[in-house]
Amino acid sequence: MPNPPTGTGRTQSEKDRSKQMSRSVTANQAGRGNGRPSGQGSGGPRRSNQRSSAGGPPNRGSGGGKRTASRPTPTNPARRSPTALLTWGTAALVVVIVVVLVVVKIVGGAGTISSGSQWSPVSPTVAAQVTTVPASVFDAVGVTSSVAPINPPIAIPGQKALTFTNAAGTSLPGVYFYGAEYCPYCAAARWSIIAALSRFGTFTGLGNMTSSSTDQPSSVPTFTFSRATFKSPYIVFKPEEYFSNQVNSAGTGYTILMKPSATEVKLVGDYDNSKYFPQTLSEGESGFPFIDFGNKILQDTLYSPTILGGLSRDDIASGLKDSKNPITQAIVAGSNYLSASVCHIDGQMPASVCTSKGVAAATKALKLS
Repeated sequence: MPNPPTGTGRTQSEKDRSKQMSRSVTANQAGRGNGRPSGQGSGGPRRSNQRSSAGGPPNRGSGGGKRTASRPTPTNPARRSPTALLTWGTAALVVVIVVVLVVVKIVGGAGTISSGSQWSPVSPTVAAQVTTVPASVFDAVGVTSSVAPINPPIAIPGQKALTFTNAAGTSLPGVYFYGAEYCPYCAAARWSIIAALSRFGTFTGLGNMTSSSTDQPSSVPTFTFSRATFKSPYIVFKPEEYFSNQVNSAGTGYTILMKPSATEVKLVGDYDNSKYFPQTLSEGESGFPFIDFGNKILQDTLYSPTILGGLSRDDIASGLKDSKNPITQAIVAGSNYLSASVCHIDGQMPASVCTSKGVAAATKALKLS
């Protein structure tokens, strides 16, 4: 695999904050830890760490920071973390069942963890506002924001293309999202993901969600993909919300919401690691959020969720028609980068999006053309 770029576009203070607020998750599995499940410290930067070796589901920790993981190997013991243990079994390929031990280390503040809001459908008004951002706003914003640094994705040439099959049985370029409902950095990313992908297809079943109230920043208004579907003639989007924002019955972390397939475990293990994200992940770790565009472009944290603090979902959504709104600028700048990433893997379709001023600016910044 090619050597990863040396950085992800973060300022030094963001990098330091990211390391400080992430927790490490260790175990034999592929997983990321950008969010800490619960009781994890203050939800800093995007990932929690976990380690694995061969192929189980991702290790997700309980916290909102950075989580990491590698794929578990049945023969290799999991790396242990002193704070919390989470054990669960995962089915391997064919008939073989591999029991994987997931260890979660929570770094950052201690304290209790609490449940967040439960799923409810997004209102028609908010859904329309976030999925139909005016083209003029995308073009006016470009790839910069007056309120927060925007972290661009990274291109990784030379990898085997990632494809998924849609409901009709057609193989299309694949986009994979790995996140958790309690994770504040995932919460921020979803605004940009929905705005960007809605230029290529249609979402249904989006739900309202807030990130953990015990992470920092706390209670970030967002959405969840746990019941959502996305239809597009260009790509297949597979989102995985690994953890919910509801505390488990033991009170030790958040409940597992969506278990990854063997393919998804491998994606996380291969690409959500310190080779590609050395600024936010240590060796053997993975974290939330993580987005893979066809195994050609990877994205982690887009921008700091602190800018969304104190705002309501309605406030944020209603501002998306105003290119001078600082929050809109961060969300839309991130969306232009994600849109350029989709255009890079789907043959530059549709042309109206891929040749637009905002996407062209992102394509140029990423040196994709």
